[in-house]
Amino acid sequence: MASLDPGQNWAFVDDALSRAGVDLWGAATNVPTLPLAPALPTAISLMASIDRRALTRLEQGDAAAYHAEYRRLNALLDGAVDGLVAVLQKRGSRALGTPATVYRSVPESGDWLAAGVFAHKTAATRAGLGWIGKTGLFVSPEGGPKVRLATVFTDLDLDVGIPVTEGSCGSCRGCLDACPVGAGRDVTWQAGMPRELLFDAAACERHLDSLEVNGDHTCGLCVAACPFGRSRSS
Repeated sequence: MASLDPGQNWAFVDDALSRAGVDLWGAATNVPTLPLAPALPTAISLMASIDRRALTRLEQGDAAAYHAEYRRLNALLDGAVDGLVAVLQKRGSRALGTPATVYRSVPESGDWLAAGVFAHKTAATRAGLGWIGKTGLFVSPEGGPKVRLATVFTDLDLDVGIPVTEGSCGSCRGCLDACPVGAGRDVTWQAGMPRELLFDAAACERHLDSLEVNGDHTCGLCVAACPFGRSRSS
């Protein structure tokens, strides 16, 4: 494991991610190892904000801009992941990156969700960056669910955040009312809660499958409806 002071480590990681266009990041412990994560002790959660203009056009019935923004942020985060892994390895740390989630067909099940992909929002909540909302979205106090996530795992010594273990949506029903298939259950997320108690993922998946255009399965109406981060344009 790299021997620099955690504060010095934090500074060079922050510099690398800022240069790559990452808006916010935090570190979480990966001990015990999170599901589908490599056995490295620290998870670095990366966050990039969705341009509000794409969400406005989505609400007006134009999904193309949101699809394009989704792809742009995935590419930005994947580049940031690769860049940070290279910097960490050059400095003598072990590091493995997991890219932004891309949904793809799984022939064995007929499902469009990629199998075996680490859940980035798990690292983000453990890093103290936010919570899980009523339709299963990661929600940041700064950006709401209007963000994309990726994760880098490393043995670098970093100060870790205080995990968020409960949702802070209160009585808000924005995402619930916006969901065209009523996938949310209107319950407050608790860390470790089975997903089916919070959110009907199968209903969401069927709806997304019906929206496929040129390989895109994104809906985003619940993202646009959330009041957290609504004032941000990018």
